[in-house]
Amino acid sequence: GVEFLAVNTDSQVLELSREIKSTDGIIIASPVYNFNVCASAKNLLELTGESWTDKVVGFICAAGGERSYMSIMSFANSLMLDFRCVIIPRFVFATGQAFDGDKIIDSGIEERLEELTKNLVRFTEALRQT
Repeated sequence: GVEFLAVNTDSQVLELSREIKSTDGIIIASPVYNFNVCASAKNLLELTGESWTDKVVGFICAAGGERSYMSIMSFANSLMLDFRCVIIPRFVFATGQAFDGDKIIDSGIEERLEELTKNLVRFTEALRQT
């Protein structure tokens, strides 16, 4: 039989992999489509795979409705199970009602964004000490 080994050597993918590998924590911002993160976020993970190992990851998601709140869990599970990432347990989730055009009009979103960034720093500093 014929065996194929797919190795992506695209310079942009290699650079992105190096950037991800060199950081302790990452915040993924993604719209929610079909009850999951967008295809480009999934593609990013597929192309940069092992560079995600042992990262702290937080999520910012925007969706059309409130029922999509937990939709990123399959992506988060993949990060946890495949790459031993630590997921910040509180996501920032917003629906269209939180915005007026490009402007955030829901003050709760801004508070949750600040909490997420503080937790990213707190988690990464705590894990760096172990």
